[in-house]
Amino acid sequence: METIYFDSMFDDFGVWQHTDGNKPIAKEGYALDDATRGLLLCLSLGKMYKANVLFDYIVSSKNGDKIYGFATDKREFIPNSASEDAVGQIVWAFGYCVNVGFRSKEARDFITSIIPILQKMTSFRGPVYALLGALYVDKKLSNDLYRNITKRFENLDESWLWPEITITYGNGIVPYALLRYALLNKDKKAEKLGRDVLEFLEKVCTTNRVRGPIGNDGWYTKGDKLPAIYSQQPIDAAYMVWAWMCAFQLSNSPADLKNAKLWMQWFDGKNIADCPMYDKDTLKAYDGINPINADHSNEKGINHHSGAETNICFLLSRWMLKAKQTI
Repeated sequence: METIYFDSMFDDFGVWQHTDGNKPIAKEGYALDDATRGLLLCLSLGKMYKANVLFDYIVSSKNGDKIYGFATDKREFIPNSASEDAVGQIVWAFGYCVNVGFRSKEARDFITSIIPILQKMTSFRGPVYALLGALYVDKKLSNDLYRNITKRFENLDESWLWPEITITYGNGIVPYALLRYALLNKDKKAEKLGRDVLEFLEKVCTTNRVRGPIGNDGWYTKGDKLPAIYSQQPIDAAYMVWAWMCAFQLSNSPADLKNAKLWMQWFDGKNIADCPMYDKDTLKAYDGINPINADHSNEKGINHHSGAETNICFLLSRWMLKAKQTI
């Protein structure tokens, strides 16, 4: 797979967080969550030098019992605690390292060192990300995280199968993690919950609207007639690709594979803007679909900035579909 633009986002410290579509926006520095997801992608594509760079970045983000979420263009970590999402993604990335035999002892030891942080998590998605990695390294931890997640779905009904009053971003990662748990543990109960949640999100994202992510310009609160249209983000389309791919691994149903491909087609141009979300020559992916400006300076609403999160999620989606694997 050619990854010309993604490769250009690296230096020997990490992967730049944002670009203007041509070059990195250096003043916006580096982000931990980009390093974690980027590590997953680099290992999947066999980019071992870049994998080592990102592994080292993640390790360096820890200072005592604190983990820092961002670093400046001067390669200095900003002393603010990382989000629980980012911490959970460390477990995912390092768990996958253990699974593929990449710096396994360091990865396992790092996960062990942050278990006290994981045990104090109160957010929804932090434990979801962590579950994806814990599945590879620690049965007790993965079971504890799974219970943390599933407890949130107790006493919900199919009309609003979501443990928050507002559905926001990165939603597909939730059924994805539940289905990955089901796949690795042969757990039918987890499979049913994962599929029910996935089908609920699918209905939200496709009923009376062009298939696409919930826009962050308003999100979708219980009682709303329809989700916000703009601004749609690639991470959300990608996570739905991944979730349907895992559903396909469990069911071997052509319908599940078709849904994964339909979400991938959001990138190909079957979206509200009727426009491709990447450059076919460099595989540079665009950051989202926004409302069209009054002066039409953003033709069709496409945000042609091209950040690390966007490119990583897009390339991982292509890889999963081609390999028919999930991680």
